[in-house]
Amino acid sequence: MIDTSIGKILYYAASDVGYVRKNNEDMAYVAGKLIRDGKIKGEVDLSEENPVVAFAVADGMGGYEGGEVASEILCRSFGSFIKKGLPNKDSETIEAIKLWAVNANNLVLETGKLRPELREMGTTFVGIIIDKTSLFIINIGDSRCYRLRNGVLKQLSTDHSERERTGNPETPSNLIYNFLGNFPDDFFSDISIYEPLAGDSYLLCSDGLSDLVTDDLIEEKFFEPDSLIDLAKKAGGRDNITIIKIKIDEPIET
Repeated sequence: MIDTSIGKILYYAASDVGYVRKNNEDMAYVAGKLIRDGKIKGEVDLSEENPVVAFAVADGMGGYEGGEVASEILCRSFGSFIKKGLPNKDSETIEAIKLWAVNANNLVLETGKLRPELREMGTTFVGIIIDKTSLFIINIGDSRCYRLRNGVLKQLSTDHSERERTGNPETPSNLIYNFLGNFPDDFFSDISIYEPLAGDSYLLCSDGLSDLVTDDLIEEKFFEPDSLIDLAKKAGGRDNITIIKIKIDEPIET
């Protein structure tokens, strides 16, 4: 018999400052751990005791210290949200994620009011939450989520960028209209739900990768995550580069 439920999830994450920036404003949330300027790999089994696993990349903005603070605020807030557990129904989970995102946006804004030097800070965010039956993607800004299924790469997130909105490839890629730290009336989160299949792989990344490495190269080097970072650095490394590769293990015969 083949168990088609999701069990073991393998992951690898790395965050690199690149060649141009003096500090790393990216942060990754990796199955309960926070990563900046480092690498981590491991595996986690979904079980009754551990029913949910989550991953995220936050790409901070706002100059010296501001971006670092914003991305850490978001990753810590996301971790606290995950630890509380998810509702039983997918529709209720989606609403819970949306409420978390609104509260997290307000947290960034309120922190900026308390510390004037951080008033302009913000961060993008892309995250994955996986349970036994569903995979949720949270997308705010232009950090990306890709899926590799049967050797074919597909971007599952949508860039909240002026280039994407206008369809004009000449528009600078760094102009985004949605992020955490945005005015409440302009803020929103894209939440999508998928069926996680054994054998699928996912890649979360900041735009330090996707702005400098084509989708074709990402597909070609998908299982060589360090090579992806090297490619971004060889292309100039003008931004911080953070990636998380997630593999849903094959079904187990019992």
